[in-house]
Amino acid sequence: MTTRRLSVSRGVGFRTLLLTTLAFGCSSSVTKNNPAGNGDGGDTATGGTTGAAGGDSSNRGTQSSAGGNLGATGGSVSVETGGTVSNTGGDSTTGTGASTTVDCNPPVATQCTGTTPPAALIADFSIATGSTGPAVFGPWGQSVYGGAYIYPRAITTPGPCDETPSSYPVTQNLTGGNWNIQGTVGTYSGGGLWWNCNAGTTARPNYVQACTIDASAYTGISFTVSGNAGPAVSPATTGSFFFSVSTPSTMKPALDSAGNPKSCGTCTATTCGSSVSIPVSAAATTVKLTWAQLGVTTPDAISGIAFSFTDPCSLNGGYAVTPCNPTTFPVDMTIDDLQFTTD
Repeated sequence: MTTRRLSVSRGVGFRTLLLTTLAFGCSSSVTKNNPAGNGDGGDTATGGTTGAAGGDSSNRGTQSSAGGNLGATGGSVSVETGGTVSNTGGDSTTGTGASTTVDCNPPVATQCTGTTPPAALIADFSIATGSTGPAVFGPWGQSVYGGAYIYPRAITTPGPCDETPSSYPVTQNLTGGNWNIQGTVGTYSGGGLWWNCNAGTTARPNYVQACTIDASAYTGISFTVSGNAGPAVSPATTGSFFFSVSTPSTMKPALDSAGNPKSCGTCTATTCGSSVSIPVSAAATTVKLTWAQLGVTTPDAISGIAFSFTDPCSLNGGYAVTPCNPTTFPVDMTIDDLQFTTD
């Protein structure tokens, strides 16, 4: 494989990208603000995992195997801290004093002191015998456990906490020993990694949903990429995507429904963070990026690893015309061998 060490400049000074239920804002600059941190707006397929004792890493209010249940007289079904409907309980719509209110922004535990990952390898996206998906950061029980998400995702039947289905969903495939992303981009689109940090032990894991990774033992990050990331945007001669690694200081804070922090973000500026433009060609190329190139000044607290494709609105006059009139384009990009590096 060819190793490419990119020397690209970072920049800030454009409007902040706001994530609301996985709908990102757009920017036509070649340097973009970081998307939201790990697991934001995800679910078991796109940014969350249901633990053995219940709960998940998303903010969608997914019911867990622990938590409240429905009373015999039809009490409220609480999804804020997880909950299941008892088969001996009352009716959630007709029972006395019933409530079907769903908290789509429930509280989550946070741990903003960095957790050391189990190894330099983040994911080679291989699936071990007996597993249903690749280990990202490490298998269940390790210090950090996670997965991959993309947006906007395909939604057939929206739930009460799902975003409005997009006309341009993208898909991910993790069954081929790599991370393949395909679709037609017609709105702000991309993906990233979500993770939880183990505050318990390997035998009895207790995962914290919003946390940071201590990657201070490493000097940067690398991965291989190939395929089609969209049209070439001048001055680039090949299609590119935008890669970012965020820390609390480059990430917006987020609050739960009770007004308490649900992320480690501390940035209150108009613009938070930046990203690096990565060219993509048909041949697999290894990309190495240092913390300095990524604008990471505190590698002991990594809060997000994400990417985005070219803003399709910027290809047709940006936002001079309202609403945006995107120039759509197909993508078929594959990422593999994602790991922290020491050189």
